[in-house]
Amino acid sequence: MQLPPQLAAAIQDEIAKSGIKPAELARAAEELSRGYRAERKHKPQLDAVHRAAYLITRLPATFAVISRILLELRSRIPDAQIASLLDLGSGPGTAMWAAAEIFPDLSRIELVEQSAAWIDMGKHLANSSGQPALRSAVWRQSSVVDESPSGIFDLVTISYVLNELRSADAVSVVRAAWQRTAQFLLVVEPGTPSGFAAIRTMRDELIAAGASVAAPCPHGRDCPIMGNDWCHFAQRIERSAEHRFAKSAKLGHEDEKFSYVLFSRARLAQADARILRHPAHHSGHVDLKLCTAEGLQQVTVSRREKERFREAKRAVWGDAFLCTKPGPCQ
Repeated sequence: MQLPPQLAAAIQDEIAKSGIKPAELARAAEELSRGYRAERKHKPQLDAVHRAAYLITRLPATFAVISRILLELRSRIPDAQIASLLDLGSGPGTAMWAAAEIFPDLSRIELVEQSAAWIDMGKHLANSSGQPALRSAVWRQSSVVDESPSGIFDLVTISYVLNELRSADAVSVVRAAWQRTAQFLLVVEPGTPSGFAAIRTMRDELIAAGASVAAPCPHGRDCPIMGNDWCHFAQRIERSAEHRFAKSAKLGHEDEKFSYVLFSRARLAQADARILRHPAHHSGHVDLKLCTAEGLQQVTVSRREKERFREAKRAVWGDAFLCTKPGPCQ
């Protein structure tokens, strides 16, 4: 999944103008990666070098993950009208770029970001867009723990933020975000055990408050994942030349691991199941690990089940899956 051309070009211009040496970018990119894999309880203060490394490596990953989730939302609800967005902890505004690409009716955007440097960068990047909603977005300099903007928004996003907060503050932020949500609230965290733990906590909190889970869970019951396991998915990202150099990488892509939950005000028809690992393809059958309303299941789809077999062959880790029969997904 690639960035919008205007955004990619604006980032390249920023890096070229910065004069930062490639070795410095590589060092900063590695430090950012370690931070996202770790369990943090504070917001990192990024200098100019780390912000540049973020634009090259982390922004494309965040864009791709949010885009994937919102594309599924649009696919499941083609007539969803998303005209307003509130992004909490917005960084340089990555979520609004993703939302604007997928929902053309988006016209009102508000972003909350604590860093003045990120706000300046976000405004500069947005000015490169041909979409008026991005250029006219309202930026508010504030911590997400402080009172959120007034008003109601069709879509509220909180991405890669909760793991930087104390547990009590994270719960307060999500509760406040839900009060600002007219239709959908999306929470995304790194696909690590601590990231999933934060997602599970928020899921429990908002289900108790009456929210409906739209994805990835195919049910609103207690999460069946136990022990040392955790629910996460992977999104493939195309690496730019700068990205490859910053990460000393040879491949032209990488897989971003993430955990998420999408809440809905309306009670939506849920998927039968969600694929929790890469499908295992064999001669004549495909093995799937699924989360279903009946719990976790290992399912084998054979070639004899023609339509279902075709679906299983096309499916990837993280996809919804159709069971076709009532009861267990067998």
